[in-house]
Amino acid sequence: MIITAIKIICIILAIVLIVLVILQQGKGSDLGSAFGGGSSNSMFGAVGPSNFLGKLTAFIAALFLILNLAQAVLLKNANTEVLFTDEEIQEATKTTEIPVE
Repeated sequence: MIITAIKIICIILAIVLIVLVILQQGKGSDLGSAFGGGSSNSMFGAVGPSNFLGKLTAFIAALFLILNLAQAVLLKNANTEVLFTDEEIQEATKTTEIPVE
């Protein structure tokens, strides 16, 4: 149940992360500035988007990484099972001794 919830949250965070990266303006003159997409008339002002979107992107990326690591640990623990007991291993090593010549 928790693994499924983490998977869904990770998918949503991945989509949000893609959108945030696409929204950010590059360092140089981008193709968007050729069509009137200058930063002076943007929603956050001239300097705001790079700072706000950069911090938000870093936060979302860190959250995405932490959730994926937690998902890996939970999946490893959920898929771990004991195949052989200690007694079965000892019995198998006794009966399969190879004579040394």
